[in-house]
Amino acid sequence: MSFKVQRLRKKEAKKVIEEVSKYGVKVEKGEVDKALIDNTVVLLYNGKPAFLEIDGRIYFTVYGVMMFKPEKWKVVVDEGAMPYIINGADVMKPGIVYADEEIKRGDFVYVLVENKESPIAVGIALCDGTEMRKGKGKAVKNVHHLKDKIWNEFFGR
Repeated sequence: MSFKVQRLRKKEAKKVIEEVSKYGVKVEKGEVDKALIDNTVVLLYNGKPAFLEIDGRIYFTVYGVMMFKPEKWKVVVDEGAMPYIINGADVMKPGIVYADEEIKRGDFVYVLVENKESPIAVGIALCDGTEMRKGKGKAVKNVHHLKDKIWNEFFGR
């Protein structure tokens, strides 16, 4: 690993766990470490890259979505969109086949490819879920995806 890890105090770790619990997942008490990778704060939960801190808010990493399997905030794209998203492109409305209608602009979302169970990216909604399948333009700002620097730091190159 080519980054420094700093253990959060118990009070800080508890705050992180409470924040991600708002996504409707059960997160047990555990060790939380902080690392800076590619100018992004990555929070390790029991040694695993589970969360991102962006603008003071906590989001799941792609691996965190795999670990905790949140039921809400899901966006599903067609297979044709996958190579673009994995290369860092934002999620465009025409490629979306499903979006959780409870998503509000600014919410954390995760992206799956239709007929697949594993997430390929996480991002921030640029519009409400009800608008994501209508018209053209960007729907999700891609903040972390498979094969980016954060993913490769932990899971190979």
